[in-house]
Formats: sequence, structure tokens, C-alpha cells
Amino acid sequence: MSRPLVSIGIPTRNRGASLAACLDSIRQQDYEPLEILISDNGSTDATQAIAEAAARGDARIRYLRHQQDIGLHANHNVCLDGARGEFVCVFHDHDERDPRLISEYVAWLQAHPEAGVASSNWEMIDGKGVVVGVRDHDVPPVTEGIAFIDRTIRSGRCSVGIPGAMIRRAALADIRFDPDAPIGFGDFPLWFQLAERSVIGHIPRRLWRCRQVPGAQSARTIESWVRDYDENLTRYCEGYRRRWPQREAFVGRWKRLIRRYAFWALAFEVGLHCRNPRAGAAPAPWSPQTTAELLAYRLSPEAFQRALDQLATYRTAASEYLAYAAMRLLLRSRLTSPLTWATYHTAAFRRLLKLC
Repeated sequence: MSRPLVSIGIPTRNRGASLAACLDSIRQQDYEPLEILISDNGSTDATQAIAEAAARGDARIRYLRHQQDIGLHANHNVCLDGARGEFVCVFHDHDERDPRLISEYVAWLQAHPEAGVASSNWEMIDGKGVVVGVRDHDVPPVTEGIAFIDRTIRSGRCSVGIPGAMIRRAALADIRFDPDAPIGFGDFPLWFQLAERSVIGHIPRRLWRCRQVPGAQSARTIESWVRDYDENLTRYCEGYRRRWPQREAFVGRWKRLIRRYAFWALAFEVGLHCRNPRAGAAPAPWSPQTTAELLAYRLSPEAFQRALDQLATYRTAASEYLAYAAMRLLLRSRLTSPLTWATYHTAAFRRLLKLC
């Protein structure tokens, strides 16, 4: 029995060395047949030479170069548009993957023809490849579409990660990234639209590693990416309303959940700011659970004020008004230890606030 072709798209820009490592890791996958499309977003380093040499030595590789930066989402779309396989992966050039990832995903998707995408748990690594955190999602192997959308918006956490997922091309159809959307959470609307057509799959093993380093797209303050979260998910809600006008109740609920998550994410950042009194302060001695903790950044005075201002605008429930008033009182009194303490117990607070 012939095995289905898997297309691997690699959107890249000015990461020649990590692209070479990414291609080496793909060669270690225990699955064939593969096709590999490198979409070079106007790199000015050695990326072109590395990619062209790789293509000459491996007939599976196609190299496409854009003369100028077309944008992150548009470059991802090039990878999706160019895919010819039954299944499609988008591999970011700086992450790592288990050699069995593709074969396990193919087997899972073949066993679950109703699923549009499969993903797994993953590890967070630093620039040297040291594991600094994990993303273990307590979700069922198969989740119905509406339940997936609802859980993801409520929690702000998605069990599907774009650099570690496999998409069924027939389910993807014409769904693409919005090239004009903000970068943060830009993949959520794509997964949500897939969830409107199919179920979402999850393999409860860590099959890939996401690299977290300063300067990466994900290395941003919470107060900056909350704006992206709000815009991208609100755009999705408006599109859902147009596609499903009879489901207005879902849209109203999701918009409330967007504001609720944004408020508590910003509240966490206020506490985290108090927890790191010096620029570059070391993270907690136990395994950190958020990107903000992994990067141990310190907000500027301007960013801290923006976080407080956004907190005020996202208040809706009585509990949020009360929490905001308490935070302002503690900050004015310089009694910030309760805010710091709360950041060390985020899992408990997420359960209490039903953000899981």
C-alpha cells in the first residue's frame, strides 16, 4: 500500500544557519515520501546559497525566493499554496522535531479521517537547545470544532501549534492566514476555521520543541500581544457571524471571553513586573510555564502604564473591577508582594477563574 505524500513548508528569513539545521532534521524523519518547499522571505544573509545548495543535493526540495519581505503570514500562505501532498506541515526553521513526528501524525490522521489537523504536546527550549518548559495539553484525542474554539478562546492557549502540526489538505481547502492580521495569535483563526469543518486531533506526547530566544516573534510583552489577541479573535468572530448568522449566541459569548482573558493576562503581567524588580532578573527556580517567565523581561515605565490602562478598558465583570481596584491600591501603597505571590500560583488561579 502506497503512503501519502507529505508536504513540508519552511517559511524563512535571514536564518541561514538554523535553516540548514532544520533541513538536516527533516532528513532524519523516518517517513517517505516527502516534498519540501523553502519560501525565502527576501533574506539578505546566506539563506539563498544554503537553500540552493540543499535543493541541488535533494530532489525533494523546492526553493522559492521573494525579492522583498512579503510579510510573515503571506510567507506562510506561500507554503500552504504550494503544497501538493495529502498532508501539510509548516516547519519553522529554528525549532526541533522528533524523527517520528511525521510518521506518527500520518498514522493518526489516517485512523481519524474526520480530523482536519493533528498536533501534539511540545517542549520549550532555549538558544542552546536546553528544555526550559513544556506545553502538555490536557485535552482529549479528538475535540469537536465548537468545543475546541470555545476552549481556546477561554484559555488563551491552543493545543495546536503551527510549527508542530499536520493539516489535512482536503480540510484546509481555501483557508489561509490573513496577510494583514497582527502577528500574535495569527494562527488561531486558521485553526478555528478548520474546526468549523472538522474535528481537531491531539497526540499526548511531546513530539517537537519550540525555541524561545530574545528577538523571536514570540518574545514580546503580554501588554503588546494582548492587542493582537483582541484584534485577531475579534476579526474571527465577525467572520464567523457572516458565515453562520444563525449562531449569534456563540459570537456574543466568545467576545466576552476575549475581553475576560485579556484582562487576566494583563493582571498577570502587572504581577510579573513586580516579581522582576531588576532588568534581566532570573526566572523562578522551578520550571517556568509562560514565555514571559522564560524571557524574564522587565516592562519599561511606558509599557507598564499601557498595561494598567488596558486593564481598565477590559474590565467587564464585578470581579474584574474589584481586582483592578485592589491592584491599584497595592501599587500605590507599594505592597506588591500579593501580586508577586499570585504569579507563582497561576495554575491554581486559572482553575479558579475557569481559564483552563
